Amino acid sequence: MPGAAPMDSCPGEEGEALTIPPLRLSEKFHLFVSYSSVDATWTHGLISRLEADHMGLRVCLHERDFTPGRNVLENMAECIHQSQKVLLVLSQDFVQSRWCLLEADLSLFGSCLERKPVVPILLRPCRVPLHLSHLTYLEATDSRFYNKLVQLLCTPNHQVASSPRALRPTSPLYSGKPLLTLNCINRDSLPSWRVGTFSTLVVPDPLKEVLEDPEVYRRAVGILNGVQSPRSCLRYVGCRVTLGILLIFLSMGSIIPPLILGLRPNPPAQHLLLIAANIFFCPLLLVLAVSTLCWFRRFSKRKMREVVLRVGEANLLLAGHSVLMGCETLNKLHFVYVLLGDCRRVFLQASDGEALFREALLQFSCSYACCLAHAHFPLCKDVAGARGHQELGLCFCQFVSLQLKRRGGLGVNPV
Repeated sequence: MPGAAPMDSCPGEEGEALTIPPLRLSEKFHLFVSYSSVDATWTHGLISRLEADHMGLRVCLHERDFTPGRNVLENMAECIHQSQKVLLVLSQDFVQSRWCLLEADLSLFGSCLERKPVVPILLRPCRVPLHLSHLTYLEATDSRFYNKLVQLLCTPNHQVASSPRALRPTSPLYSGKPLLTLNCINRDSLPSWRVGTFSTLVVPDPLKEVLEDPEVYRRAVGILNGVQSPRSCLRYVGCRVTLGILLIFLSMGSIIPPLILGLRPNPPAQHLLLIAANIFFCPLLLVLAVSTLCWFRRFSKRKMREVVLRVGEANLLLAGHSVLMGCETLNKLHFVYVLLGDCRRVFLQASDGEALFREALLQFSCSYACCLAHAHFPLCKDVAGARGHQELGLCFCQFVSLQLKRRGGLGVNPV
């Protein structure tokens, strides 16, 4: 805008000069900011930078601009009505605390939000409520985040909806959401007996939303990559079949000598010795032949048990980031987003609760993650009593409780 002070201008994406839209008579603020007190430091730093770079910018913060003595909801509704745009700093703390005020009486200022551009900033991954899932958001981790935000602030309200370059649809997280199915390296060319190796060079995009530290992903997948493939020659089908057939012929051949020798006059003791040897060696060779032919089946079960335990070890790292890993085969992984805080508190009610929770993660987190990935819980029909902590399907403590009951142990009662 001609004549505007340089400090009130901001560069656009293409290098053009933009200005902060002037306030109308009914407006007092360019921006209303809603955030959790946990995120206050980050939010105040952002607002300070915006106000320092653009002195004409007026931002409404509740601690300095709300009218003392008035109801919080009334203050929020009035300030939203007097602001050009609404900025939401999204995090799990915000969803659980700050936004619940808006849910409490949405009718009070729902019409205000419908007429105002709402710009959510995804500060940390969180489970976005359904009434916010239609919005688009800016990522605080984006290297161009600040420039995109300034461009939006400099864009008149009627043009924001038609300027989606800086925004992208949000994929709301919820407890139990499948994030990713990861195949191992060269999965199509791997022989069936080989344990898959998974890449740790980069964190897959769906996991970047929840794993802030790439090292956590590398360490977790590295634990699984430590499972060794077999070195026995029996891993080859040709070797198993050849050896199995040879053992079968040997078992059949062990029957012939007693028959031939039985036609000759021999002492009774020698006849008894031949019969005993035949009774011992013939079944033994048959068992070895069948075992050889079934070697791969036995190996797969034993190796899968090892993989499941390794996945449990990896989940000890991932659970703190609300992620669990599951594995049904030797060359495919499932990653799911799941909140375990409530289930963990159930375990902590028992003595040595923390140790019990870790043991449950080691033993059962792999199969639980697979159930979440497929949205199928075979034991769901066996659940009776209190509702668990998961909206869809079984929560972790319910799942563990049912598994322990099937094994004859004591279950965990979700509350």
